[in-house]
Amino acid sequence: MQKNTIKETCIVNSIVLFILIVSFSITLFITDKFGYYIMLTVSFVLLLTHSKKEFLNMSTKYLFLILLLYLLKKLPYGLGVASFIGLLLIGIKLFPVFTLGRILISLSPLTIMSSLRKIGISNNFNLSVATGLRFMGEMNIRLKEIRNGMKVRGLAISLLHPIRSFEIYLIPLMYKCLHVSETLTSSIISKGAEYEIEKTSYNSTKYSVFDLFCICISIYLVWRVL
Repeated sequence: MQKNTIKETCIVNSIVLFILIVSFSITLFITDKFGYYIMLTVSFVLLLTHSKKEFLNMSTKYLFLILLLYLLKKLPYGLGVASFIGLLLIGIKLFPVFTLGRILISLSPLTIMSSLRKIGISNNFNLSVATGLRFMGEMNIRLKEIRNGMKVRGLAISLLHPIRSFEIYLIPLMYKCLHVSETLTSSIISKGAEYEIEKTSYNSTKYSVFDLFCICISIYLVWRVL
């Protein structure tokens, strides 16, 4: 089993992370540069406190997108170049949301469920959210396993051979999806998570001044575009 190297903690509560993602998603495409820079700064600061390794990884990707956009703008404009620039701009614009999502899916499902129970959310909804987020995190690990397996066997995806690419990549991915879903279901059943009884959590849910600060930022960003 591949070890998860991402720290399963964050200076803000998982509920606050979700609020930030929603507020950022609402205001990203209608705010100005100042609002975007606020979102970018908040997302990277939270990522830095979450995992320095992931911070370096996401920072490198962001700088690469910026550099690629700069180089493409130097080329003669055509339909293909303009389309690619448009896709890059969307990716750069959504980067704060991607960064916060990266933090959220790496958090422990128990921590997320404890936070949801704290505000009175039903157990069925808690299970759905925690399972979905955990599934996305597990799929990221499985995709790396498939890519590593392809490298060992000297295989590669090619647009010139779509059927062969489908066989060597998507079919193993479908199999791993089924395997992960069975594992998550067994884990839920074995822990008795579906029973409607009073539950406790190993990690107690706490709210800090950072949570209040992030909520104020969310309110401010939404207020600026109203």
